[in-house]
Amino acid sequence: DPEMSRGLGDVYKRQKQILKLVFNSIIGGILILIINWIGAMFNFHIGLNIFTAIFVGILGIPGAVLLAIFKLILF
Repeated sequence: DPEMSRGLGDVYKRQKQILKLVFNSIIGGILILIINWIGAMFNFHIGLNIFTAIFVGILGIPGAVLLAIFKLILF
């Protein structure tokens, strides 16, 4: 059944998307660490966990800015 079978190209594409998300999440975590390092001078800290890292990994710098704004407004 052609509808049920997936070609190797689809599997490769999915793996590439997952690896890109993992890589971007690692970069997001590093960005949060940098924000925390600079923010320590101003008593500012963003919690680093898998969710914040993925959030920044997906959205990039705007995601980090958004987390910082949420932190300033809510806490």
